[in-house]
Amino acid sequence: MKFTRTLLSTVVASALMITSANAEMVEDASNMFWGTGDRIEVMEKTGINLGYTKDSDKVAPELTGHARKMDQGIIKVDDNIFMAYGFGLDSPVMIVGDEGVIIVDPGESLEHGLAAKKYLDKYADGKPVVGIIYTHNHFDHVGGVRAFVNDEDVKSGNVKIYAQEGVTEAVANWSSNVGTILGHRTGYTAAFYVEPGEDGSVNDALGPQTQFGTTTFIVPDVTYKDRLVVKEGGFDFELINVPSETKDETVVWFPKQKIVHAAEVLQGENFPNLHSIRGTKFRNPQMWYSGIDVMRELNAEVMVNSHGRPVQGQDNVASVLTDYRDAIQYVHDQTIRYMNMGMTPDQLVEKVKLPEHLANAPWNGEFYGTVNHAVRQMYVGYLGFFQADPWTLEPMQYDERAERMVKLMGGRDNVMKEAKVAIRDGDFTWAAEIMTQVIRTNPDDMEARNLKAQAYRGWAPEVINVNWRNWILTAAAELEDKMDYSSSVNFNSPDVLQALPTKNIFAMLTSKLDGEKSVDTNMTLAIKLPDTGETFALEIRRGVAQFYEKMPEKTDIVVNLNRSLLNEALMGQSGPMNQVLAKGAEAGTFSFEKGDMAGLQTFLSYFPAALAPKDIKLIVR
Repeated sequence: MKFTRTLLSTVVASALMITSANAEMVEDASNMFWGTGDRIEVMEKTGINLGYTKDSDKVAPELTGHARKMDQGIIKVDDNIFMAYGFGLDSPVMIVGDEGVIIVDPGESLEHGLAAKKYLDKYADGKPVVGIIYTHNHFDHVGGVRAFVNDEDVKSGNVKIYAQEGVTEAVANWSSNVGTILGHRTGYTAAFYVEPGEDGSVNDALGPQTQFGTTTFIVPDVTYKDRLVVKEGGFDFELINVPSETKDETVVWFPKQKIVHAAEVLQGENFPNLHSIRGTKFRNPQMWYSGIDVMRELNAEVMVNSHGRPVQGQDNVASVLTDYRDAIQYVHDQTIRYMNMGMTPDQLVEKVKLPEHLANAPWNGEFYGTVNHAVRQMYVGYLGFFQADPWTLEPMQYDERAERMVKLMGGRDNVMKEAKVAIRDGDFTWAAEIMTQVIRTNPDDMEARNLKAQAYRGWAPEVINVNWRNWILTAAAELEDKMDYSSSVNFNSPDVLQALPTKNIFAMLTSKLDGEKSVDTNMTLAIKLPDTGETFALEIRRGVAQFYEKMPEKTDIVVNLNRSLLNEALMGQSGPMNQVLAKGAEAGTFSFEKGDMAGLQTFLSYFPAALAPKDIKLIVR
């Protein structure tokens, strides 16, 4: 689907759109909530909007209009729930109890959490934070936790951190296993390598602008599987696992008030990212819309969200939930129907379109997810990459294929000429596609790279999906060699790593092994942690690293290493690893039971450091 402004007018409702399913649901004039508002009050607006709200020929007007919905302020629901809206990608929510407060989703970073806390504290009546609720594992829902509490608060029992039981394992996956590439791709998705504004990010759809900074994490100490009832200290709510965007998603239900905190079961006022182009595992659409059905059965009268504005009125909440889940099911079911007719992803995106009543529903605008890339991922999720034509199982070698393609198209100069015509005619993606082959034959061809970048910059003003737009503009910057890598995203956050269980830290090393370098190596390192009583081991066995949760019979090196020293090394505040270990040896927190430093250094040399973002090219390759 090509996003043009003509198509946009039929896809996205305006700021005052009235849904066909419920003709009474309109926005409050303040743009801070939906519904009649007798239970919702805007306590204050800061006068700040972190999104780009100016009119510009470089930005689709619908996307600018979306940013204008994100004025920063504090919203109160009844007398005990306060939302810090517009301070970052998600909206931290404060629940006020008798003697303390609980924070739902503390933000994406320490900086975001502190900015929200400054305002939330005004309405806490001086009460301390006694609880944190992570609605799920994504960084924007856990990363700001240390703005509100610290490790001692949790260890002492003064603060409880609530989450579904799968959260910590999921955090370990994104922060370590695929952290390098996922962080880099997130930088493209958020246009973090280019200046924000009309030539970069204008808003992040879920919120005005992601507040990247110090990502923090504290492991939850109160976990549950399906449902947990909390009735103490003046709090009365239930935590309900509603698998949807993630399997560990937690919805907060206030039964007496008939209020539901929808977490990210709804991804704000946007069609959902049934697949995230930054990179995710398959998100099961059936699980997602079935999760929404669990929420529909609550018959909530007010809905608060991690992303997007509150909705008041039982009919209004029901309308939003129904339209949202129906859009997901429609796309899923029609994709499956056409897959069963033998269609490929390229054919599916031409056939599967939302019907008008769902496309025009006010929470279904394609600012965040799109039907287009959802359909492609569903195909891969169900059938895999193979589209049935056998040549794709063993195509010609990457570089040689590009050379032959360019030759077949009449050579470099002819392709350049055709690309310029395509750009003139507004066929931007075609121009970019054919120029890709030229660049593959010579990645240093700046004339070709600049022409492809020109195609992308021509396309960007037509696009309302922020993820697409950010990738387009970041791709252009990479082609033009104008990337600012100082703002890279680090999913291998030291603070997150030092908070994880020790098992996850060592287990993640298996995917960092240099297989070619170690193909003739057999070595086993055992690690004992005297201060935690744990023992782990890593065996390098001819190109494979196996992780053990107990001491193997045969070891080459055995070290005693306190977890406190490991944390110091992970935080990177005491210099290189050698310095940290030397310091530990002096302090008695590191020693060899078997082997020596030379052997340890040899073992660790098989696990090279991750590439820096500037060395990972996603477009020029």
